[in-house]
Amino acid sequence: MKIVNLLVMLFLIAATPAIAIASGETIALGPATISLDLENIGSYTIEKESVISMDHEEKDIRFQYEITPANIILDDTLGQIMLEVHQMSASEPMDEPISERDQSTGIEHCIQKSDMIHGSREMTMEEYEVDGYDGVLATIENDSNDPLYVLGWCLDQKDGAGSVVCVIGSDLPWETTKEIFDSISSDLA
Repeated sequence: MKIVNLLVMLFLIAATPAIAIASGETIALGPATISLDLENIGSYTIEKESVISMDHEEKDIRFQYEITPANIILDDTLGQIMLEVHQMSASEPMDEPISERDQSTGIEHCIQKSDMIHGSREMTMEEYEVDGYDGVLATIENDSNDPLYVLGWCLDQKDGAGSVVCVIGSDLPWETTKEIFDSISSDLA
């Protein structure tokens, strides 16, 4: 009898990670895949949008820039989760000011330039670890009771520079947003 109980316990321990993974959603966006645990948000649909391409110029610096966006629309609330993967054709500084005029870091700049932030609103930024990466969390005050939370991190950062930045935004309450942000797993495709 003890052996049967031991076998059942071992089976349950082995099955637990599979159950946690099964509740996740993996979304491929351009050069990255982002996995999220969306079990607690109810039913939803994922809408991928067209890739946006542009040239980035600042003084002598010029590189191509692509943004691959997607939205996770919740069926039973007015909230949503927005995703963008920013890919630059050249490795750029991520953890230092991007210019003398603009003291934003590369990750902060990607957050500010994302399609999630409309107009000039009050924004605070702080460090936030995501999936083992040093990220930046922006909290943007808006007209509703819950602010917009936007998290950015660089997937290929090496020696302070990188070319692939993931940006995820949520207008859900902080408790739900934090659960989602803390469940993120990301990788280069």
